[in-house]
Amino acid sequence: MDFILGILKFLFVDSTVNILGDLFEQTLVMWAFIGWGWIAMLVMFSSLYSSISAL
Repeated sequence: MDFILGILKFLFVDSTVNILGDLFEQTLVMWAFIGWGWIAMLVMFSSLYSSISAL
């Protein structure tokens, strides 16, 4: 049980802290690229959802 809790803690706590810590160390240009990537993923998923619902 401790093994599973350790994995969950690593995935949902440690990785989030590391991602946010790394994000705040980035320059403004990198923030723009990261935002552009999130927008691209949002468009991709909404397009996929739209295509599947049209079938």
